[in-house]
Amino acid sequence: MTIEQAIAARRGEPGPYPAPVLCLPRGGLRHWHLRLAEGLRAAGMRPRLAWTEAEPAPAGMETLFALERLLQPRPGPRPSERATAAGLPEADGSGVRIVLPGAAEGGAALGILFDGRPGEAGLLQALLRGGAPLVEIVDGDTVLAHGRPSLEAAANLCEAYETVTARLVPLIVSALLRPAPSAPAPPRLDRGRPLAAHALRRLGRMVARRLYHLCFYAPHWRTGWRFSRGATVWDSGSLGGEPWRVLPDPGHRFYADPFLFHGQGQTHLFVEDLDHRTGKGVISAVAFGPDGPRGTPRPVLEESFHLSYPFVFEHGGTVWMIPETSQNRTVSLYRADPYPHRWIRERDLLTDIVASDATLIRFAGRWWMFATLHDGAGAHSDMLGLFFADDLFGPWRPHPANPLLIDAGGARPAGAMLVRGGRLWRPVQDCTRLYGGALGLAEVTTLTETAFAQSVRTRLAPGPAWPGRRLHTLNAAAGLEVIDGSAAPLRLFHRP
Repeated sequence: MTIEQAIAARRGEPGPYPAPVLCLPRGGLRHWHLRLAEGLRAAGMRPRLAWTEAEPAPAGMETLFALERLLQPRPGPRPSERATAAGLPEADGSGVRIVLPGAAEGGAALGILFDGRPGEAGLLQALLRGGAPLVEIVDGDTVLAHGRPSLEAAANLCEAYETVTARLVPLIVSALLRPAPSAPAPPRLDRGRPLAAHALRRLGRMVARRLYHLCFYAPHWRTGWRFSRGATVWDSGSLGGEPWRVLPDPGHRFYADPFLFHGQGQTHLFVEDLDHRTGKGVISAVAFGPDGPRGTPRPVLEESFHLSYPFVFEHGGTVWMIPETSQNRTVSLYRADPYPHRWIRERDLLTDIVASDATLIRFAGRWWMFATLHDGAGAHSDMLGLFFADDLFGPWRPHPANPLLIDAGGARPAGAMLVRGGRLWRPVQDCTRLYGGALGLAEVTTLTETAFAQSVRTRLAPGPAWPGRRLHTLNAAAGLEVIDGSAAPLRLFHRP
């Protein structure tokens, strides 16, 4: 079966899913290869297996991975560890052949490129360059699907390898069912950093990070605010202008994910309020007046699980909040009663789902919900999911193209969306270098029940106007703007 025949078979609903043939490395099988086959089966496909010769692993990779797994153990078996092929069947018949990293190419097949290069050597070089690598599923000179997995949670090279391979399932599904043909990206130039130098650098970073965490509360976020004076970041595409002022925090707690809401004649700022001693967040609020905040944020919503990202909005004369409740595996709707000091959990809009930073908007006659999804592997910030409904209370339906994006630089929501000149815009987190490292202003160019596209028009990074290493959230209301970024409070001077 050719790729064209497989796609045509799928489009003829209720026709069968394509049955890809996974080309596995004989003698070089890893656990992630097996998990990939399981993930494709869970997606409704019927993958079959074929064996090819194994590529030699890049020199030093196995030794470095073993050392990193020893220094930072995780429950096993780890995806990067070698696996046994005992009992695995050979593929019978024809199908769309996909050559997986570690396997040598043989015959016509789809390939996988990492920053323009194939195989485990290509993946390793992409990771050594730093940042989120571009992964492409290719048919000859045509790209069928691409993504940029986030490495935000990877503590070392081994975990970065595992994070990228975890995203191959949705990319292969997209390549077979929803191909978007394009030309492949040119390979990135190598830095030429050998594995030994990388290992020494990583070890030094690990020691420095542990010393840093002994001295400072980390990660620690700070919220900035300013009066917009008629113009906003959305107008200027810059953080410059009116100086940002920092909302004071006690040091052993931080305020993050700032959202503004103006209602009942008053403006309130809602934040994630996290105590470093417990690692658990609650939602707090503080009123704003003509001179700024009136006091300090006070808790208004607490659950037995972590809360963050307090998306507050009005609908039908009632004020609502959808905080992030991913630890509870829900997207939950809360009603103010009374506003802003008490919130009642009205209902769960989505259940049995790990969705981060759910952000809603009423647009083009229906409700749309954007959030990043997590399937149990990889990062929490690179898979964009979309849901839609005719009514706020549902039922909410998943978009058939979920995940819409695998993109460390433009998937995760970073604040309330807005409509400008009839066009829909989203603030997005840019996690290509690190979690919450920068912000993007993205225009949604296509939004229907079957299709989605966006283009990041502006990128905002920390700098002279907002010092630090991170920029995480952007919101505005009632002549105010708020953002958040990183800080480094010394433990010695901020004891509870």
